Amino acid sequence: MARGVHGQRIYVDPKAEMVIVRYATHPVASNSANDPVTLPAFEALAEFLNSKERP
Repeated sequence: MARGVHGQRIYVDPKAEMVIVRYATHPVASNSANDPVTLPAFEALAEFLNSKERP
């Protein structure tokens, strides 16, 4: 995972075969503690994909 100070994110989960890129331009630079939703959402999606049977 990579994080930008204005809300940008790159999240890669090879096991789930998932890449998420979030573009953002928050006006105030901050850290990840100010965004309690994004990372748990990415992790939940990866967990869901990992629980699915692959063809």
